Amino acid sequence: MNKLITKIFLGVFTVFLITGTAFAANSTSIRLQQPDSPTNNSQFNITFVVLDTNASQPVSVQCYKKGPTDAGYVAFGSVINLTNGGNTDNCQVDGIMNQGSGTYNFEAIATGSTTPTSNVVSVNFNNSEGPGAPENYNKTKPDNCTYKITFKTANDSGKTVKVSLYRSSDTAFNVDSGHQVNSINIGSDTDSSMTDNISPNCDTNYYYAIRAFDIYGNGSDVRGDSNTTTTTVNTTTTTSTEQGAIPVAGQGGSVLGEKTGTATEAAKEVLGETKAIETVALPNSASSATSWIMSHKKISLLILIIIAGTAFSLYRRFQKRVK
Repeated sequence: MNKLITKIFLGVFTVFLITGTAFAANSTSIRLQQPDSPTNNSQFNITFVVLDTNASQPVSVQCYKKGPTDAGYVAFGSVINLTNGGNTDNCQVDGIMNQGSGTYNFEAIATGSTTPTSNVVSVNFNNSEGPGAPENYNKTKPDNCTYKITFKTANDSGKTVKVSLYRSSDTAFNVDSGHQVNSINIGSDTDSSMTDNISPNCDTNYYYAIRAFDIYGNGSDVRGDSNTTTTTVNTTTTTSTEQGAIPVAGQGGSVLGEKTGTATEAAKEVLGETKAIETVALPNSASSATSWIMSHKKISLLILIIIAGTAFSLYRRFQKRVK
């Protein structure tokens, strides 16, 4: 009986080692960050994070896109080589949003210990004609320190979703974020107003302009004071959705190595401040199985107890069937 139990035990433990080795080999992970969407911007970066539990393994990434008229995913950009074990970088989108308005899907394939495909991120793109310009523009000064701008949004079949207000003490100014003083979410064919408190500069004469935007960030023509000269500056939407971090064993949230530049800042957005999930790293080769067991004695003992209990239970069932 003891010999039979020993054989069963050794067989199950061997299967555990082989399975553990195969599982550990599947150790490369990649995740893309969701870029701004919807948008009218055709040039942007898609940040990705790649991790490989085999720290000595070189890792590379190829980016892919699928446009509105593409039958399948098409590679773009050159292969991106990362440091051993993985790191963060960007798929640079530039000149590939060339199929007009629509949904563009993006993914990336990492090549390391394995070749996983990332999550898919989608961008709703439209850089066509924007909404109609606001109508019935009027400026009043209800009190010494307040300007009030009234208007009506265009009847443009729902294209208008926002109107922004711009101000300057000069009659010539740029309609851009540096001169924006107010903004409201609003639909088409709607009367509305915005106020601007100019305190403590109550004695200064200010000049105003308004501009409507659609969901993609496309802007309308500008309406404003008749004695002003304005120059429009294109703007893009800023809505984004963050993806969760890739869990890594024992990293305490510090998933990636040191890397300077904007890629590092973007990676922080992907990884966030959430503590990493504690996991147990399995051996990645048969030769390292013994060293792994010795360095994880408590876990190995628990596994052995479970295996021994299973083997004994199987043996008891076998005995009952024989009898």
